[in-house]
Amino acid sequence: MKALVSIVLFLLSYQLSGQFAFRFENGIPMSINNSELSRAWEGGVNSAQFQKMDLNGDEIEDLIIFHRISGELTTYLAENEKFIWAPEYKGFFPPEITNWFILADYNCDGKKDIFTSVPQGVTVYENISTGATPEWQQAIDFLRFDGGVNIQVNASDIPGIADIDGDGDLDILSYRFTTASTIDFYKNTSVENGDCSALTFERVARRWGEFEECGCDDFAFGGSCPIGGAANLEFGINDEEDLQHAGGKTITLFDADNDGDLDLITSDEFCQTLYFMTNVGDSETALMTSFVSYPEANPAAFQVFPTAFLEDINFDGQKELIISSNADGNVLNTVDFRNTSKIYSSSSTPAFNFETASIPFLQNEMLDLGENTYPSFADFDNDGDLDFFIGTRGELDEGVFAASIYQFENTGGQFNPSFQLIDNDFLEFKSSAPRNIKPQFIDLDGNGIQDLIYQSTGSNNITSLQYRLNTGNFTFGEPQTIAFSLSENDNVHFYDVNSDGEIDLLRAASSGAVSLYLNQGNFNFDSPINGFAGITSNFLKRNPTLIINDFNSDGKPELITLDNSGNLNVLSGTINEDFTPASTQNQLLQNSLVEELNLTNLSDGSWLTSADLFGNGKPAIIIGNNRGGIYILANESATARNGEDNSITLTTFPNPTSGSFFLRTDVDAVFELYTVQGQKILENINLSEGVTKEIPSSNLAAGIYLIRVFNGTNTATVKRIIIQK
Repeated sequence: MKALVSIVLFLLSYQLSGQFAFRFENGIPMSINNSELSRAWEGGVNSAQFQKMDLNGDEIEDLIIFHRISGELTTYLAENEKFIWAPEYKGFFPPEITNWFILADYNCDGKKDIFTSVPQGVTVYENISTGATPEWQQAIDFLRFDGGVNIQVNASDIPGIADIDGDGDLDILSYRFTTASTIDFYKNTSVENGDCSALTFERVARRWGEFEECGCDDFAFGGSCPIGGAANLEFGINDEEDLQHAGGKTITLFDADNDGDLDLITSDEFCQTLYFMTNVGDSETALMTSFVSYPEANPAAFQVFPTAFLEDINFDGQKELIISSNADGNVLNTVDFRNTSKIYSSSSTPAFNFETASIPFLQNEMLDLGENTYPSFADFDNDGDLDFFIGTRGELDEGVFAASIYQFENTGGQFNPSFQLIDNDFLEFKSSAPRNIKPQFIDLDGNGIQDLIYQSTGSNNITSLQYRLNTGNFTFGEPQTIAFSLSENDNVHFYDVNSDGEIDLLRAASSGAVSLYLNQGNFNFDSPINGFAGITSNFLKRNPTLIINDFNSDGKPELITLDNSGNLNVLSGTINEDFTPASTQNQLLQNSLVEELNLTNLSDGSWLTSADLFGNGKPAIIIGNNRGGIYILANESATARNGEDNSITLTTFPNPTSGSFFLRTDVDAVFELYTVQGQKILENINLSEGVTKEIPSSNLAAGIYLIRVFNGTNTATVKRIIIQK
């Protein structure tokens, strides 16, 4: 009981200390085409690398996804044969994971370790977990072979890490860093030297499997690729040149025919197909003599760089084939990232016979608009709640890549939002084929209604700022261009910084610097005030985005920034043209697994907005990312508005209780119930002024719970209730 009380006191402590605090919110209903998305706010899936390990010490393997395009991990617990989003675990992984990510047990202790990319090639983190959360320590700065030469792996590749020769330790296969597209075999000599954890390697072959990749659908078996010809031209190689490891390459190893050696799935950045090769040699000497597109019955085909992973993700005891793209961007705008995560199930045992057609995996359950989402909010139907708008980078539609603004109606209410898609091309932006529409709704002309101002990049690659005035009933006039020069990767935010009634412009440059442009009227801007809030160019904090709002109800707005470090930062003080933060805070995220606030560890390429989604006077942070998804961070910060805390009179009885408990408030309000770990158990229960409401507890386990009651202007201090059985 003392432990539970201490957790409760922690959850309340940030409210008393004046700290800002946020938590991931995943309970807001979201429907598209009248189908509710069960994973709406999990952030999307792009360029995913799928791995499994036990996250919470229950001896059941959970799911970890590394999104190459955003450099972010997402974590899922396996519960009741389902994967449950558990973002609280990702903060336990090393932040240095980049490019590729493989989990495998290198030191024979039964716990999977991390292999990932570093500039020198490959580094390893040892799994030293002893409890219910992962713990790691770096085992080696980078792997070496033959006594000191680093094992090089291209950043765009994924190597094969497995026991190739059957001696009990992990070997490495990697396409050659330069020169011919053959595979180097790095034999692990740990077992031979009597120490499974030694991480010592010898390069024993430069042509593992006796083949060379020559181009898409083209391999040379038992020989070399010809100089020149179609294969070289396909990879952009001159006739006089040898093929020099053109494009990223991946290796997936498994014993497809159960003959004791490892067969190969491989792919190439410039190709649209997976290739499978049967090892007709043995574990000591691999030999490949032919290839097929894979799976043979229904080949996986993506616009670019398909990649294969093998994990049991439907809990049937057999590994499924999971397909994603390993592309780190959409440079040519030829990839539709809305549908790049699929699975094939095996139809036989023990052989891997993936004959069934692919089905979507996770992505189809999320709000996933492909790539680069830019959220904003406005009450378009004048019903008193906030509706949702999302600008996008673009998507392929009948061969044309074009951005749009998605429009979602809030069909819930001021306190209990629920969103439904009503238009995927608000104001018909697609017709002009722009990219990266970044919208903001704000009253530009002082008439009390919100206008639309937005940044976008045209098909001519020119980025511009435009606005459309709201002429009433959310009807907008023709676009007007603001004379302002910026790049596609800059992010702008409009706010009246000097309180003169004119909307000023804050420009967050891709270099990391933030500049203020004061508006002298009619969007005539003064010369920039560079280094606003002390934010200057910083290679480690590039591509910032920012918002200004009053996040703790003290009547003073705060500035919140997010950059490619992935960490939100709150800057407090008096915001004006000379703003110098009086305080900063970057430990902002609640984590039910630890008694402290954490860094957010979010995606590269994110976009911020804020909105009072729950009618409690504390704006939530809504984050668009380059995976096409959305995160919502509910605001659990201390409130400082005079008279707000405890201003709802809440009566709770009996307490403790072994049956129902009763609530009564002195105003109309909404009731929520949380576990002490922060999990929401009950929500959206309306309380009427002076009316006693019975809350059954028959479905609640014994323990301490937290009651939260709120309405549009006041919030009750969180109260405890003890359920006894």
